[in-house]
Formats: sequence, C-alpha cells, structure tokens
Amino acid sequence: MTSLYQRLIKAEQARSLDPFWAAIDHQLDMIEASKPNTSREVLILLDGSSTSAFFGGGGGDRELLSSLTVAGWEVTEYHAAYFWTAAHPDTGATLEYIEGDVYDRTNG
Repeated sequence: MTSLYQRLIKAEQARSLDPFWAAIDHQLDMIEASKPNTSREVLILLDGSSTSAFFGGGGGDRELLSSLTVAGWEVTEYHAAYFWTAAHPDTGATLEYIEGDVYDRTNG
C-alpha cells in the first residue's frame, strides 16, 4: 500500500517535470533573484510587454504576489487572490493583477 506521503512525493516529482510548471517556477525564480523595482522589469520577466503581461501560474504552489514580496514589493490593495495591487516602496512603481493579467499602473 502506498502512503499519502509517497503519493505526494510522486505528485511533486511529476509536477517538477512538467514544462508548464517549470516555466512558471523559472519566472518566479527570476523575479526573486533579480529583485526588479519597476513595473516594466516585472512585466518583461513575465514575457509580456512593458505595459502588460499574463501570469499563467495562478492557483499553483507558488504565487506571483509572494515572489514580488520576496523581491521587495508591498501589497497596496488586496481584494482576493485573483485581484490585488502592489507597489515598490523605493520607486513608486505599481502593478495590478486581475485573474492572471498584470498591468503597469504606475502612471494611473
């Protein structure tokens, strides 16, 4: 009989081999490591343009907001896990996240 622990380990190993989640983890790792302090830098790391991007990892084991917090960003509004804003305290740059869409809201 396989224990719950063994099933969880097997599921985590399978997830780590999935190219979709590997790409999401890479994006979040890059944000945490490079500590971007402008919205443009974050959006480009998410493979977006300088004004918007899409984060496809919502609901996964790791979240964009957590990685931004590690990178020095602060939550300015939190309505739900799918709708929040964050700002960088040093630059005043702001991001808005709505159901995976990420927007630069620095200038209004």
